[in-house]
Amino acid sequence: MTTHPLLDGPNFAERDPHCFWKELEGFPSQCWAAQDLTLSRSQTPATPGEVRQIVILGMGGSAAGGDLLRAYMAGRLPIPIQISRGDGLPAGLGPETLLVAVSYSGNTEETLTALADALPKSPMAFVVTTGGTLAALVERQGLPGILVPSGLMPRSALGFLFFSLLKILDAKGIMPFPKEDVAEALPLVEQLAAGFGPARPIRDNEAKRLAVALEPRIPVVYGGPTTAMPAYRWKTQIEENAKRLALSGVLPELNHNEVEGWADSEARRFHIVFLRDRGEGDRLARRMAVTRDLLLRRVGDVSEVWSRGEGLLARLLSLIVLGDWVSYYLASLRGVDPWTIPAIDELKQRLRIAP
Repeated sequence: MTTHPLLDGPNFAERDPHCFWKELEGFPSQCWAAQDLTLSRSQTPATPGEVRQIVILGMGGSAAGGDLLRAYMAGRLPIPIQISRGDGLPAGLGPETLLVAVSYSGNTEETLTALADALPKSPMAFVVTTGGTLAALVERQGLPGILVPSGLMPRSALGFLFFSLLKILDAKGIMPFPKEDVAEALPLVEQLAAGFGPARPIRDNEAKRLAVALEPRIPVVYGGPTTAMPAYRWKTQIEENAKRLALSGVLPELNHNEVEGWADSEARRFHIVFLRDRGEGDRLARRMAVTRDLLLRRVGDVSEVWSRGEGLLARLLSLIVLGDWVSYYLASLRGVDPWTIPAIDELKQRLRIAP
């Protein structure tokens, strides 16, 4: 297929009245700009043993930066990172906890509630936001924080949120800012954003081809230990942008339970995408291959996507960028506006006015 009537046609822009594609195209510039973000207050580096865990409070797209941080730091940071989604708090919160509340709007109800409960227990607290109540806390209570640029949807602000977290770790002396990894990853992100953009026809555009393959069926995105975070990101982006139900899972765990579910007669309605990584190792590679062969006989279709780049940050971002563009083209094929989130907006409104 050299062209597609919907994805390469002259009326493409009509299905994106808010020009959501500009947010995806601007992601590389966002990542570069995030290098200049600074903390509102200077920090004294932590002494050895002073920080024993990192807890990031966040919901939805605002939590995605924490997900990426945990995936990127896996195996290189001796301090556990927890992502706390909800208005409750994880066990073990205390003076040795580095706490970061992340809310792009600054008004996320669950994050504000959790932070209010956590502050008396965790004096090492930071904030990442654009404004709202969280920004007021930075001013009123003197909390150190990073104010990031506004004007984006939270799910599109991953660059600002992720690099803000790296800046906080650097300021506390927990992990130096990874200049070499960033120097490799961001030029690759720029290259991919150009290659997946609307101007590139389907014959040369992997994101468009994947969207066409996925559109007739329900997407299921499987990753391994390294690619679990991008797999979940694909799921949530497809759901918010394309308003399409999607699922995700992780090997090897799914080999011990979920794989049996594909004997269901409804399996033909699904399309599985395996997110592969050059660092996955021989044992996982064999497990992926056997699982793929088994499921190919049962589900509607199966695809594989490989990460790009050498360093882990580049490889993670390469899969994330591709998934974001796939979700965008799925929205176009389905004739829905990727910008608006009517169900989420209605839910928030009804909760706000509930007695």
